[in-house]
Amino acid sequence: MSGSNNIPPEELSYQILTAQHDLPSFDCSLQDELGLNEFIHKEALQFQHEKMGITYLFFHRKNNVGFATLAMSQIEIKQTKIKLPFKTTITDYPALIIGRLATDNNYRGRNAGENICLWCLSKGKQLANQIGCKLIITCTNDQKHTFYVCCGLDMVPKFESKTKKWMYLPIPL
Repeated sequence: MSGSNNIPPEELSYQILTAQHDLPSFDCSLQDELGLNEFIHKEALQFQHEKMGITYLFFHRKNNVGFATLAMSQIEIKQTKIKLPFKTTITDYPALIIGRLATDNNYRGRNAGENICLWCLSKGKQLANQIGCKLIITCTNDQKHTFYVCCGLDMVPKFESKTKKWMYLPIPL
């Protein structure tokens, strides 16, 4: 689609998913190898209830354009290219994981997904200042990893040749 159809980030709003949200018209089933459509319709509320992650719904002019589920995680220091400027015995970096991220089929190609991802990166920076968080991480597949590369994430080197792709981005100081 042309750039004129792109959704500017300032036109997106978000809400935390609740049982009151009506999602039957939300559909992200195109090229959904990761089961995201099933997740948002059948699992996200229970996932949230169990404190395994929080799902944020994103809206453009009252239309649900996508969602992201965030949770706390960690990643082994040796899996990244990041070196600390001091010696430590810790073996893992604290991280915010983008556990799920999807765009409604009707909003693909309009920068909604990229804007949602950038919001997640901003949330990571906010958490870094509040509770400590060194990286943003996600696990994706061969088909979707280029999306995250465009959003600035790097591949964890040992997963480059694997189907399951772990990716990360350092949160700037």
